[in-house]
Amino acid sequence: MKSISYSSSIYNTDNLPSVLESSFTLVKQFNCFTKDNLFVMIDKLERLKNEDFNRVHIPDFEYKVDGNILTYDTVFIKGWGVGTLIPYFTNIIYEDIVQRDLDWTFDDYGSSNFIVEHNTDRIFAVDFQSYNYLPNRDYRESKWKKFEKLNSNVLDGLSKGEWINPAHHPIRQCQN
Repeated sequence: MKSISYSSSIYNTDNLPSVLESSFTLVKQFNCFTKDNLFVMIDKLERLKNEDFNRVHIPDFEYKVDGNILTYDTVFIKGWGVGTLIPYFTNIIYEDIVQRDLDWTFDDYGSSNFIVEHNTDRIFAVDFQSYNYLPNRDYRESKWKKFEKLNSNVLDGLSKGEWINPAHHPIRQCQN
């Protein structure tokens, strides 16, 4: 698995700055309970490894299976979950993910699922479970519009210093 390195500063014992190189990984584990669920997850991850979403990137990852437990390690993307909040990035996600010509794409358009890397402004899709077989373009558009409204409500609340938890918002509760 390729890592993405970031500079990190510390002060040594002489109080002089020193630069370190750091990288992050995220480990996610699933109990799939059944072989059928496990095979669905493996199929998704295998497909995702070979996908090209144009301007939206997928963090490098590896996975392993032990019984019905699937564990994947992925490069953690240091950045901001603003991909679906800022018009420049939103347009890219809409074109390369929602309007994608292929039937496999992502369908959870929450802002935390699209991270803009802090030094490069590259967009990363980080919610691998929302990568699905979605041939129905009307369904994608409908979900996109619901998430636009949800993301707008959250951003409006933040601009007023209020927290609107997207996971508990009424729009999110009726998204399917």
